[in-house]
Amino acid sequence: MGNVAIVFVSQTMIISDLLKHFYSMVIMARWDGIDEFIAVGEEGSFTAAAKTLGLSVAHISRHVTALEQRLNTQLLTRTTRKVVLTKEGEAYLHQIKHLQYAMDEATQGLATHQTTPKGKIKLTAPVMYGETFIMPLVNNFMYDHPEVEVVATLSNEQENLLEGGFDLAIRLGHLKDSSLKARRLSARRFIMCAAPEYLRRFGEPHTLGELNNHQCLVGNSSYWRVNENGRDKHIKIAGRLQCNSGWALVDGAKKGLGIVQLPDYYIGNEISSGELVPILTAYQPQQEGVWGVYPPRQFVATNVRVLLDYLVAGLKA
Repeated sequence: MGNVAIVFVSQTMIISDLLKHFYSMVIMARWDGIDEFIAVGEEGSFTAAAKTLGLSVAHISRHVTALEQRLNTQLLTRTTRKVVLTKEGEAYLHQIKHLQYAMDEATQGLATHQTTPKGKIKLTAPVMYGETFIMPLVNNFMYDHPEVEVVATLSNEQENLLEGGFDLAIRLGHLKDSSLKARRLSARRFIMCAAPEYLRRFGEPHTLGELNNHQCLVGNSSYWRVNENGRDKHIKIAGRLQCNSGWALVDGAKKGLGIVQLPDYYIGNEISSGELVPILTAYQPQQEGVWGVYPPRQFVATNVRVLLDYLVAGLKA
């Protein structure tokens, strides 16, 4: 009887192992070709993808073709010169990358155990703020972490993170897209100021209504944000100079052309030196956030998470 029990237990264990192996094979089969497809989609060629993954071109091509067949969808358009994502391929790439991040995090325990960031980070930031503050810190971060790669796009257009495949975006002010995750990195204040020469010639306004009698230097918007009776609101302004460059408006204000309202990082040095004088400080609007925004993934890649920590410390300093 004991021998029968031992045989039964052994057979049960064998069946259990076979089932585990079967489910493992099913899971791996579903994942088969994903890494290869993502590499081709990001690198733009089978050769570059093969080099990135350390595999042969034939292996990459075979696995991507098998993936397309499983999905019954063409993901890539192949020509003799280049490989281009189809519309379906682009959509699939952006979605499947989230699973790749989650798989990497879960498999390697990166979220809690890895302390050395590595891999590619695709980020976007506003032009001036990116050039002045973000990219110098990113460059320092890359120097400290040689295994990190960065693809940065500086643009004043708010890029769609999912469609553009971005891992991180720097956003200024109030956030509009509530579907994204965000971390506050720093803050900015809008300050109204003018050159001492302008104030001597035309007088200093003490109420918001008096701005109607002054030259206001206009940026992208003909409205300024102010705080009156504890509430932020917008007031319409006008003047002879309108320009979408903050630096040009700073120069105009320093030369006595009028009153300007700009974020503190544009005019901090000029206010410290006395070239520009803050005015209407009682109506200064509440400070706004500077945010690191990223897609709503279950896991944030370690390189992005550590970079966010680095940016918080750097912008504070």
